[in-house]
Amino acid sequence: MFTTLVFHEIRPKAEISKGQRPICVADGYEDCLPMPLYNSTDYFHELMTYLKGAGYHFLSLDEIKGFYYNDQTLPEKSALISFDDCYQSQKKYAYPILKEMGIPAVSFVPSGWVFNKEDAYREEYSQVLSFKELEEMSDVFTYANHTHHFHQREGMQKSRIMWETEATFVQDLKECNQYVEEQDVFAYPFGMYDQSNVKTLADLNFKLAFTTKPGFNTKKTPPLELHRNIVSEGLPIEKIRELLGE
Repeated sequence: MFTTLVFHEIRPKAEISKGQRPICVADGYEDCLPMPLYNSTDYFHELMTYLKGAGYHFLSLDEIKGFYYNDQTLPEKSALISFDDCYQSQKKYAYPILKEMGIPAVSFVPSGWVFNKEDAYREEYSQVLSFKELEEMSDVFTYANHTHHFHQREGMQKSRIMWETEATFVQDLKECNQYVEEQDVFAYPFGMYDQSNVKTLADLNFKLAFTTKPGFNTKKTPPLELHRNIVSEGLPIEKIRELLGE
C-alpha cells in the first residue's frame, strides 16, 4: 500500500493571502488556480519534515511500476510526492526544501504550457516555468506526461481529453512525450477523465495514470486510475496521518 500526495503552488503565506490569480502559460490558455491548491512554504516544510522524521520511504515511479507489474513489495511506510503544472513557485519555494531534505518527487508536465525562455518570478501570476528551469530541477524531480495542449477544461465537469477524438488525444500524448522522461506515466488534467481515456492510455502501453480521487493505493487499485490526495493548507498532522494510513 502507498499514498500519493499532490501539490500545485507552494508560496509564502503573505503571497497566498492576496487571493486567486490568473495562470500564465506558453500556449495562452486562460484559467485561475483554485485557492485550495495553494500551500504555504511553512506548512509544506512542516509536512515534509514530519514525513522524513516518521521514516517514510519516498517512492520512485519505477518502484510503483514494479509493485503493479513485477510483484515487487514496497516499504511499509511509502509515499509518492507529486506536483502538477510546473508553476514558478515549484522551483522558487518547493525545490529548495525537497533538495535540502533529499526528497525526490514527480512533476507532471503540461508541455504546451512550458515556456522556451526563462522569465522572472511574478507573484501576481501562477506562471509556468521554462524547459531550462525544469532541467535545473532534475536532481529532485522526475517528469511525466500531463498532456501537451489538452490541459483545458469546461467548468468542473469535463476536461479537453474528454471531448476530443481519440486520435487527437493520442497525438497530444505523443507530443508531450517528446519533453518528458517517463513516457508511460500520466496524470489526468484537473483529475477529470472517462473510461475511453483509460482505454486509450492502455492501448498506448501507459503503465501508470494518476487521478485526484483521494485514498490509498493497493494491489487492487487499477494502475491507470491511481489515487492522489490533495493536501489542504494547515491540515493537522493528525489528519495527515489518517491520509497516510497510520
